[in-house]
Amino acid sequence: MSPSDESSSARPRLSIALTLGLVGLLLVMGSVVFVFRARAQEALAAQSAVPSRATDTLEQPIAFSHRVHTTANAIPCQLCHTYARRGPVAGIPSVQRCVQCHLTITPDAPEIARLMAFWEAREPIAWLRVHDLPDYVRFTHKRHVAAGVACETCHGDVARMDAAVQTAPLTMGWCVSCHQERSASIDCLTCHY
Repeated sequence: MSPSDESSSARPRLSIALTLGLVGLLLVMGSVVFVFRARAQEALAAQSAVPSRATDTLEQPIAFSHRVHTTANAIPCQLCHTYARRGPVAGIPSVQRCVQCHLTITPDAPEIARLMAFWEAREPIAWLRVHDLPDYVRFTHKRHVAAGVACETCHGDVARMDAAVQTAPLTMGWCVSCHQERSASIDCLTCHY
């Protein structure tokens, strides 16, 4: 048998092996996509069943009133939540930021006395998180602020709240609906790591 005969008989076998390998790879990829989609649909269904925390008022270390600050005193959200336009988190104001105003504004009020105790002890206020997303969600305030999404869209009418409460479900389905309404990307990697 000549070398050319060997190579011509090996070609069909190689072609069959490559075809079978490609079919197997496609089947594996198809089943992975099927499982991924099924799990994503289950997650969406489970998230839509998550109750809203709209009625949950957390006992904070200081009785801070958003209503007094934003409505009565016309302080814009981003004056205290300075990182909202610059990064992923809005940021909680430091004790120093609060004290800058309250050294002269209602310094004798009981809650301000509690604030001053944190200041004098050089301790941060241990606020309890009201709005929380799972760790696998890549959310950035900066993009939403830059896109003109008002704080109230996700946080509710905080200007009328004494204690902040979660008013929106913040589920994947809720976010996807908002993205679709605004023609924003719904690609998985937009919001997930």
